[in-house]
Amino acid sequence: MKKIYALVFSVLCLTVSSCSFLDMEPEVITDGTYYNSESEVLYGLAGVYGVLNNEPFYGNYFSLMLSNTDDLCYYNRPTANNYSVWYRHDASSQEVYEAWTEIYQGIGNANSFLEAVADSEFDEDHKYYNEARFLRAYYYFILAQAWGDVPLRTTAATSPEDVDCPATSQLKVLQWVASEMENCVDLASETLENAPSRITRTTVWGILARVYLFMAGETVSGNGDLRHEYFGKAMQYAKKVIDSGLHRLNPSYQQIFINMISDIYDTEYRESMWEADFLGNRSSSDNWSNGRIGDLMGLQSSPDVGTYDEVNCNYAYGQYNGSLKLWNLYWHEDRTDDETDLSTVTDARQEWNMCPYNYNGGNFAPYGQSEGTCRPGIDKTPYRHNSVSTTVNPVTAKAIRNSSKYRRETIYEGVKGDRGTYTPINYPILRYSDVLLMYAEAYNEYNGAPSQEAFGYVKAVRDRAGISTRDYSEYSSQEAFRQLVRNERGRELCFESLRKYDLIRWGIFVDAMKGYLTDTQSTEWVGTTASVAANTASAVQERHIVLPIPTIELGVNGALVQNPLW
Repeated sequence: MKKIYALVFSVLCLTVSSCSFLDMEPEVITDGTYYNSESEVLYGLAGVYGVLNNEPFYGNYFSLMLSNTDDLCYYNRPTANNYSVWYRHDASSQEVYEAWTEIYQGIGNANSFLEAVADSEFDEDHKYYNEARFLRAYYYFILAQAWGDVPLRTTAATSPEDVDCPATSQLKVLQWVASEMENCVDLASETLENAPSRITRTTVWGILARVYLFMAGETVSGNGDLRHEYFGKAMQYAKKVIDSGLHRLNPSYQQIFINMISDIYDTEYRESMWEADFLGNRSSSDNWSNGRIGDLMGLQSSPDVGTYDEVNCNYAYGQYNGSLKLWNLYWHEDRTDDETDLSTVTDARQEWNMCPYNYNGGNFAPYGQSEGTCRPGIDKTPYRHNSVSTTVNPVTAKAIRNSSKYRRETIYEGVKGDRGTYTPINYPILRYSDVLLMYAEAYNEYNGAPSQEAFGYVKAVRDRAGISTRDYSEYSSQEAFRQLVRNERGRELCFESLRKYDLIRWGIFVDAMKGYLTDTQSTEWVGTTASVAANTASAVQERHIVLPIPTIELGVNGALVQNPLW
């Protein structure tokens, strides 16, 4: 067994508090000691997982600020700073630096853990080793996907000289990621008892499908002769998940996210395959959370201090809205002729993701009622346009609705009167519906045309949403099916940090954002947020397909140079 460096392992132990699979006080292991028990090994593993549920990663900076403003979602506050939510960021932006640092912290934790546990008698079957190995590869996938060429470090730093490390090309990093994941997949756990906050074999397969789809994308330099092979690999791994029979679509779309809000693991369907797990609301040191899911992205709610004991939605800024493009995807695109009376046939995903109310309060009737005044945080507050509310007309105020996939309604969150802005709401990393859509996309690209089976998987996702689907014959060409899948991914997976990278790998990110700029000029986009969204879309340039390497990192790592696009 190898020695554990005191400083590194202290970091590992201190990050345990944010991991749900350990419910005990960590002990700091000092220099010269070893892993003396399986519980100590688990403390180290918790440090590898721990970065996932910190604010710079899935708690806010990476998941929301860097990855969730796209053609379907926009930040609804006026531009003021060099924030990435408006595509005004640069190499000095705080969220860019902190996300970069946090992800590399996870890699450093993984490198140290892997060296310490490699020959441990407390991990003889290497199950913990391979969890950490997969996580390290996943962190590198996130870096390569978001930043492009990045330094690839696979050993723990032992001296200041280890800091200098040049960037490895995006394609080579992605190839290394895929190889690492493939080498540990057979040893990954098959049990689902700890999921969705822990890695299982089907999780690895599903993420491999995502990795290979990105590797086959339009913007990865040098992949030209390999794209067909990569689409085949993506198809192969997605099908492994499907054929395992371990996951199914939950009949209720909204229940998937209610479970995440309520910290419930669905053992019947297991549609949620991997989540960033957040605990507590910072009401005490034992109830600490680093996530702002449901607060920054959620239903706006600002209860008065005197009414906190009766609130129906805890405090939330509600800074993100769904766009007119998303609304039109739900109400117009790919609908059947017998659903032209749109007010009678609603996509269940729109009802949940762009619901017709928040809890902001105002001098008009609460949503669904004919009289009264909305009390902030207590009454469902309808949106309005030209004095017509969503209670009267459910299709008004189309592009000014909060992104409501994650919400702090107390009936779900379970804590009434929480005034904090940090929440216990989990964040999805991989869902089974995504796997179905990845298989359909990969099959179509690999074979040059869809199949009834691939179409059936897309239809299953639509059936769950309660909408009809046109006959397969209308989607039997590669291009028609390609567009159907792309639209379906938007409807199903919006607000899950996937859309931006979908647009990038499809090679249409800049064009999609410019089209979104056109949407903001539509008379259907009511209210003042159109100008905010327009400012965001107009700022997008080709360089935004990657993030800049932080200025501070360039100053520390003398072997690293800035991304050429920046």
